[in-house]
Amino acid sequence: MKILLRGFYRVFVSFAKRLDRLTGYKAGDLARRFTNINTQRYWNKRFTNMDEFFRDFPYKNIADFLPKNEDFSLLDIGCALGDGCELLQKMFPRAHVEGADFSPVSIEKARKKSGEINYFLLDILKDAPPRSYDYIVLSHILEHVNDPLAIIDKYLRFVKKAILISTPYTPDIENARLYFSGEHRYLFNEHSFDGYNSRVLRITSEVQAAGYRNIIFEVKPA
Repeated sequence: MKILLRGFYRVFVSFAKRLDRLTGYKAGDLARRFTNINTQRYWNKRFTNMDEFFRDFPYKNIADFLPKNEDFSLLDIGCALGDGCELLQKMFPRAHVEGADFSPVSIEKARKKSGEINYFLLDILKDAPPRSYDYIVLSHILEHVNDPLAIIDKYLRFVKKAILISTPYTPDIENARLYFSGEHRYLFNEHSFDGYNSRVLRITSEVQAAGYRNIIFEVKPA
């Protein structure tokens, strides 16, 4: 029965991809919702075993583009276990860093690491932040959502200086929308935010532990 269901699933996804292309990429939304595993339950389980790699790998790149020796506020959305927030707070002691995530497991673990940083629950698809910040960090978040540009449109209303984005880098993209790829739902390259007041800050060399290159964007309010 499981083999039959798996076969039907793959046929359905293949058909949806073809139909999506024929209709100008408007008909694949149902298939993408059907194949999206990024639920709160899934990430609660993932966060029980996540290590500090996800702090050191993207956040040190992001830190290179934050102002030194200045006061600023920063919200890290999708902060996971808070390692990135802790690192940024140590690197920028004058900053006011906060972290948000939709996983209660991650927020509970993050709060145990430090009493200096405010961690709170926030669903990036449903909720708005409690206030505006100088910087919002989206580190390895947007590749997990079906419509990342809608997220950018929403959160630009809550940022004063810039949204800093870190995602896996895919140089050649035929269709940015992914259907049957587990956690990842979207691909990014240099042109992903061409319609915004944006620039590419860095494209890294391949990170062996991850198996891909990383791209860092800055998106500013218009």
